[in-house]
Amino acid sequence: MPEEAKTLAKSGDLLVLCGVTAAGKNTISEYLINNSNFEAVISHTTRSPRLNHGELEVNGKEYWFVTPKEMLDMVIRKEFLEVKAVHGETCYGTSIESVKKAISDGKRPVMEIDVQGALELTVAVPGFRPVFILPPSYEVWMSRLGTRGSITDSEKMRRLRSASMEIRTALDHPAFTLLVNHDVHFTAKELLNGKNLTKDTDSGIKELAEELVQYLR
Repeated sequence: MPEEAKTLAKSGDLLVLCGVTAAGKNTISEYLINNSNFEAVISHTTRSPRLNHGELEVNGKEYWFVTPKEMLDMVIRKEFLEVKAVHGETCYGTSIESVKKAISDGKRPVMEIDVQGALELTVAVPGFRPVFILPPSYEVWMSRLGTRGSITDSEKMRRLRSASMEIRTALDHPAFTLLVNHDVHFTAKELLNGKNLTKDTDSGIKELAEELVQYLR
C-alpha cells in the first residue's frame, strides 16, 4: 500500500463500511451522508453499469466505470488505497484521490468496500477498525435479499457463497467491529453518536454471525 494511502487511513477521518449483500450498508451510508458531515468515496470498478431501481447507474455517481486495462494502469501507478477482485471476476478499487477529495471538501470520507479490501487496510494500518454490517437474522436477511427482484437464482447463490466467506473473515479478524442492522436509522445514528469502534464486538453479535454462517452451509 502506498505511504500516502496509509497516512489517509491513519488520519481517523475515514469510515469503512463492509458487510454481506442486502445487509443495508448502502442505505446506512446514504443516511450518514444526508444527515451529517460524511461524503461518499466513489469506487472504481471494471463491471458494466447495472439497472438500479429501474435506472441505469451513472459514471461518477454510483461508481467510476473503467476498463480492465485502465484499472491495471492505476494499480501499476499505485493510485489505490485498496483494490480487490470480487466474486472472482470483477475488480473494485478505492482511489487515493477519491478519499482526498472528500477531505478537501471538509467532509469525512465514508467508503463501502469488499471485506477483503477492508482486511487489506487492517493489515497495512494496525489499529484500523472497519465496520462490518450484519442483518438481524437469517429470515430478515433472506426477506431483504428477496426484494432485489433483478437478481437471478444463480446470482443469489453466488452472493450467499461470498457472504459466508465474508462473515468468516470478519469473525476471524478482531480488527472488524461487527454491527447488527436492525433498523437503518438506528444503526446510522449509533455511528453518528460515537459508537465505540475500538471495543471488541459483543459476544451476542458474534453468535449471530456464527449462526448466519451455519445457515449458509
